[in-house]
Amino acid sequence: MHRAVDPAYEIITATEVTGGDVNEAHIMVSLMDSHQKNTEIRAETVVADSKYGTIDNYISCYDRGVRAHIPDLKEEQSKRGLRGEIFSEDSFIYDKETDTYRCPAGKVLKHKSLHKDRQSIDYAASKSDCAVCSLRSQCTRNKSGRTVKRHLRQEELNQMRAIASRSTISKKDIRTRKHLMER
Repeated sequence: MHRAVDPAYEIITATEVTGGDVNEAHIMVSLMDSHQKNTEIRAETVVADSKYGTIDNYISCYDRGVRAHIPDLKEEQSKRGLRGEIFSEDSFIYDKETDTYRCPAGKVLKHKSLHKDRQSIDYAASKSDCAVCSLRSQCTRNKSGRTVKRHLRQEELNQMRAIASRSTISKKDIRTRKHLMER
């Protein structure tokens, strides 16, 4: 069961029941719509746990003018397993003028492929650059070399991620959410 709760009065304003195999991240927009229909009030802020902290949800909130106080799912996942041992995508510097990335070793990653369904572009280093790189073990386990993904709306996504869980107000909202939703 997924629900939206008004924090001022602790009233459930929308619910949705799904099978356990449904990714809860896909429910957020319909909960926002149900909340607005039921209360006749547009949500100004959405507060949720990291499972809702997806690219699609951040972009949906951006398009609706809604603040998303949601921990970033990608950031949470990067802390676990082998991903925590290699450079994050934040270690790669994007150059808007050349539409390239520069890796921690100073090599250039160029546009490799477009994924229309995911609305992203892959940037890759040359296989020969990665093969001789002294930082390779900290960068990739892929035999072909390192790839970095960039969303087509990366600037908007960066804006949303910056306030999602790092601002003082979002941290406070996330703590309050635990009380409202998981007591």
